[in-house]
Amino acid sequence: MKLLNYRFLAVLAMVISCSLGAKAQLIDSVLIKLDNEYPQEKIYVQYDKAAYTPGETIWLKAYIMVGSTITTISNNLYTELIDAGGKILDRRISPIAVGGAAAAFDLPENLKDSIVYIRAYTRWMLNFDSSFLYTKAIPVLQPAANTGAAAKPAATNTPQFFLDFFPEGGDLVQGVPSRVAFKATDKRGLPISVSGDIQNSKGAKVASFSSTHNGMGFFELTPLAGESYKASWKDPAGKIQQKNLPAIKSQGVVLKLENNLAGIQYSVKRKEGENPAVEAVQVVAQTQQQMIYRAKVNLTKSAEVKAVIPIENVPAGIVQVTLFTEDNKPLAERIVFVNRQDYYFITDLNVPLKGMTKRDRNVIQIDVPDEIQCNLSLSVTDADINPVQKGEEDIYSGLLLSPDLKGYIHQPGYYFSSEADSVARHLDLVMMTNGWRRFKWEDVLAGKFPEIKHKPEDYITANGKVSGLTKSELTNQELTGILTLKGGGQQFLSIPVASDGNFKLGGMVFYDTAKLYYQFNNDKNKLLTTKALIDVKPAFLPGAIPFSTAGRPVPVFTRLDPKAVEKSLLMGEKNLAAAEAARKVQTLEGVTVTAKVKSKQEKMEEEYTSGLFRGQNDYTFIVEDDPAGRGAMTVLQYLQGRVAGLQISGMGTNMSMSWRGGVPSLFLNEMISDLSMVQNIPMTDIAMVKVFRPPFLGAPGGGSGGAIAVYTKKGAAANDNIKGLNFATIPGYVPQKEFYSPDYMRYDQRHDQADNRTTLFWNPFIITDKDNRRILFTVYNNDSTKRWRIIVEGVNVEGKLTRMERIVE
Repeated sequence: MKLLNYRFLAVLAMVISCSLGAKAQLIDSVLIKLDNEYPQEKIYVQYDKAAYTPGETIWLKAYIMVGSTITTISNNLYTELIDAGGKILDRRISPIAVGGAAAAFDLPENLKDSIVYIRAYTRWMLNFDSSFLYTKAIPVLQPAANTGAAAKPAATNTPQFFLDFFPEGGDLVQGVPSRVAFKATDKRGLPISVSGDIQNSKGAKVASFSSTHNGMGFFELTPLAGESYKASWKDPAGKIQQKNLPAIKSQGVVLKLENNLAGIQYSVKRKEGENPAVEAVQVVAQTQQQMIYRAKVNLTKSAEVKAVIPIENVPAGIVQVTLFTEDNKPLAERIVFVNRQDYYFITDLNVPLKGMTKRDRNVIQIDVPDEIQCNLSLSVTDADINPVQKGEEDIYSGLLLSPDLKGYIHQPGYYFSSEADSVARHLDLVMMTNGWRRFKWEDVLAGKFPEIKHKPEDYITANGKVSGLTKSELTNQELTGILTLKGGGQQFLSIPVASDGNFKLGGMVFYDTAKLYYQFNNDKNKLLTTKALIDVKPAFLPGAIPFSTAGRPVPVFTRLDPKAVEKSLLMGEKNLAAAEAARKVQTLEGVTVTAKVKSKQEKMEEEYTSGLFRGQNDYTFIVEDDPAGRGAMTVLQYLQGRVAGLQISGMGTNMSMSWRGGVPSLFLNEMISDLSMVQNIPMTDIAMVKVFRPPFLGAPGGGSGGAIAVYTKKGAAANDNIKGLNFATIPGYVPQKEFYSPDYMRYDQRHDQADNRTTLFWNPFIITDKDNRRILFTVYNNDSTKRWRIIVEGVNVEGKLTRMERIVE
């Protein structure tokens, strides 16, 4: 999170401009404090497609960043599905690994709303301005019969169109030329084209204006003393509107910025005169709460001073330039986007085997160029249902632009679609009509920092309290616990208890629920355990925070063409009908079902595994069916040379493991274990071993070294040890919904049904590294799709972003 070259730039600026004094040092110290103690996370979400119909599943993958790096602050992501009225329909808590987390929401089949919202945040983000929580409006396509009563026409006195003005730097100053940006929108927050005239108090035209991109533009104005100005413009309905420009200040300075390859060129200008009201200002530039430039500008001899802020070591993103008085009072401010094309890496996306007829087999190939670990997500959709839209948000705009600006940015992806000068100019209009407000200079310079009420979570955490015992009885006490998972799996724990009776369990990753059986250590007759009252509560946020769109509507710019809407609704109706038919079949009595005979591995998967341990990208070994299993002395000896990339060396309990630079986590019956425990299990007691490629999300810290899960035969786990013990139930993560991708090369009874999938493939976690840089996926077409839209997005551990898209037909 530290960018050392920023410090170099700050020092360089100080040397060039001269010493700024102790008061100026306060600004630098404030930024250091913000960076060290108050780093702020931001979220981008990739969806499988842009719009849905009732009954469909919204598949999503979130990427969580801090500045230009993946987050190392939060371990849990909260996501919510919210209806048009602000009611929270569903909520998910997902573990974060390698900067990403996944979730899925099923839309109700009887949903009548034409819009739902997805909100995503971490607990840490709740310490800061709530307007920076991720919120997105998702269109829900409805048949004409479901759209409800026609909306009542708006009252005639309700504004339908809005025009706002933004003097560059913040203020209009008498006698100083200034650029004035503007933005025109309708009542939904969507841009409208606009043109008009600027008139003085006598009604005379002094300037004209016309929007050049998405309702935005600018004009130049030199305000005169004693004057006021207003804009006269015609709205899209043909009505003449008027809007006053901001009030004019008699004294002050005007900041003007020009952004180019040479750097950020700035000018500071005051009113001409021999006795300036402002003799000197500080120019401070920061990005991501890091100082990149500071200089003193002397305005006593010249009314205008120009200089350049170097950007050769500044990463892509928003830079905030602020003018301060010598005693640290903000005078003017402007943001600018530095786009040095250093924020991405190239991912190759190919389809070496293609088939667009009914249920044809396809192979999708993903290659990454570097050996550094990457976290990717892949969606494959019907391109006629999920067409490409101009300017739709992508991972670049979703992490570099939108999260750092309050309010709605229309078609944000457009600003990263090209390196053309026109696109850069349009992006600068966005900068001129928006403010960067993750913190207020006035507050932090006065020592008013955010109040930290929400500490980051360590995955699943439970807080316990022992009551009923005296302080002396609690001194140096420790609980012995046995954590058991639903469906099998145990872990023995030693839990220190504080003198006030509090204890804590953290860093757990499991799905559904677990039971914690407990007893005080060395409490043979259970005297203390019987006397004590022990309460264990989960530490997740207890409920969703309120949601309201009042005062800040979240516009929907997704506008599918009529053919896409028609096909989406048709496929949605077919899927709803198929789901209803399946429910009716399930209610029939005496129905004989003929199904494929399950393999032994499938049966053991169902019997032994749960949550993240089931159906993952792993190596599975059924020990009793393998002659090598009977000849091995220990589990690790058995695995030697059997898994590509997994290095095992040594003997007995002195064996060591490594995989892609990390150490695999060990699990015994899906509970975290250690080498000595696993190595001491007789091979005759082992039923199955699963080896998970890195990273394994079920392991503490995201499992960067992968994992080895050992399953003992039923009955060999000595479950009788927990009889008679008290227990507490701890809720875990909601089990993740598995995306169904048919394999038409194998028989499955579901293949007899019509295949109307609109999302043909979805994989939210694709992890690559130096040993695994090429990934192949087999994807089968549905019954009707003729064109595929394939999108890969992701991040690497250095914080670089990637996006690749292909249309296959």
